[in-house]
Amino acid sequence: MKYLNIQDTDTTLTALLDEVAATQTEVVVTRDGIPVARIVPWQAKRTSTDRHPLRGMPIVIAEDFDESMPELWETLGE
Repeated sequence: MKYLNIQDTDTTLTALLDEVAATQTEVVVTRDGIPVARIVPWQAKRTSTDRHPLRGMPIVIAEDFDESMPELWETLGE
């Protein structure tokens, strides 16, 4: 983690933001040695397709979907 005194932000803010984006590390901004803020890299929100990868895909049901499965019952011994 990097520390930056608030008096130095005016001259180095653009370079600092470029560094945060490139390295994906956070920077703590201090005033008189006391932390007052954090600059963290931006992380994009997850989209609904991340949580539901099959959303929007067509559903295909096999023609024999509801056919009996005698081999299953034989395996189960019933």
